[in-house]
Amino acid sequence: MEDLCNLLFELSNDDRMTILQSLRKEGLNLSHIAKRLDITITEAARHLQRLTEAQIIEKGPEGRYRLTSYGELILQQLPGLRFIICNRQYFLEHDMSHLPHQFIARIGELSKSSLNRDSLASIAYAELVLKQAEEYSWSLTQQIIVSSLRTIEEKIKEGVKIRSLLPENIVMPPGFYPVNGVERRTLPIIRLRVMVTDKEAMLGLPFLNGQMDYAQLISKDLMFREWCKDLFLFYWEKAKPITSFSNME
Repeated sequence: MEDLCNLLFELSNDDRMTILQSLRKEGLNLSHIAKRLDITITEAARHLQRLTEAQIIEKGPEGRYRLTSYGELILQQLPGLRFIICNRQYFLEHDMSHLPHQFIARIGELSKSSLNRDSLASIAYAELVLKQAEEYSWSLTQQIIVSSLRTIEEKIKEGVKIRSLLPENIVMPPGFYPVNGVERRTLPIIRLRVMVTDKEAMLGLPFLNGQMDYAQLISKDLMFREWCKDLFLFYWEKAKPITSFSNME
């Protein structure tokens, strides 16, 4: 714990973090670093000494500082922490603890996403994401949006692969009809919302009491989409195929 506290202290300084981010791009000598940060040579030397002693950076034979492999690994872990901090209020209100630990460990892959808290905008956006899909559209949700059924029919005709994960006790809404060509499976309980296509992905987590809202993280970023895709497949493999809708209506 002492080593962790010491490391966090070294990373808590804005100038030192700026130095580390600069050294990810290129090796720099003392004068270059001082000029880039607009600080004195003495101040720059002090920061470099601290980072060197912590073995986060090292000085090469040509006089340029660079990240150590240990330092690079540390910086690779920061996006996840930064993402959590930037969305502090969302994570104070929403629960991620029920997800498989391997996905929580990969939370940094969600860092290039934006949070949409507007319910109507989220529903409309999900419809838009579905319309833009060209290869596949997978959804894991607690309910069916009837207004999307016609779009799903159109996408199936275009060759888009549609998968749907639903809770076992779902009550089909008025106006629902099973669209042919959709692969459907059920889980005993669903406590999140995932939609992922070959273009974009959306992720919604439950409130701390288990209830769902329409606040969603959205991104076209490849890592974000792969995270959502892997999570969907994790639950898909555990789900049971739907053979009939007679007992679900």
